[in-house]
Amino acid sequence: MKNEKKELIFDIQELDRRRIARDLHDTSLQNLAHLVHKLELAFKYVDVDPVQAKLIIAVVQQNINLIIEEIRNTIFNLRPMMLDDLDLKNSISWLLDKQKENSEMKIVSEIDDILFKKESDSVELFRIIQECVGNACKHSQGSCVTISLKKRKDAVVLHIKDDGIGFDLEQKKEKHFGLLIIKERAKALSGSCKIMSAPNQGTEIEIKIPVENVK
Repeated sequence: MKNEKKELIFDIQELDRRRIARDLHDTSLQNLAHLVHKLELAFKYVDVDPVQAKLIIAVVQQNINLIIEEIRNTIFNLRPMMLDDLDLKNSISWLLDKQKENSEMKIVSEIDDILFKKESDSVELFRIIQECVGNACKHSQGSCVTISLKKRKDAVVLHIKDDGIGFDLEQKKEKHFGLLIIKERAKALSGSCKIMSAPNQGTEIEIKIPVENVK
């Protein structure tokens, strides 16, 4: 059982590494390469058109600040540090408020105050919510996502639903890093994961965690 748990944790870490490497390549690294070309152009303008050179450098400076923010977000994905200072409910509220700032999608939530016996379980659940809400806001093209986290008699139930474009589960089955990570994290919590989606019918995710995991 211990070896199985270690393998599961390794699988999650490997998926995270692959996802972070992909994100860095698709965003920060490509943006930095683009800025290098911008700076090369600015150097060409320094003597012949100083005003144009200054304008290009100003744009580069602005874009560098955006890249710094992207890298900060990547670091945040490695470790949600506010869990060290806040409880799970307030950490989730912080996460959702942050997401609202960066998305036009309406986010509706109903979160119970839940205390897990293990700190690592709080981290896993936090990251599941982070992944689900992030996917909905980035890819669903919907107008609203609802998040419910409730403690029932037999289980802690997380339910996330959006009204977006949905997708074909069979086509996404082995390709979508986000879905794979969500499923693996649910396993790490000794829980179950049910994902329901179809083209033009939104996406619905339900995670059930044994109530024995909480105090």
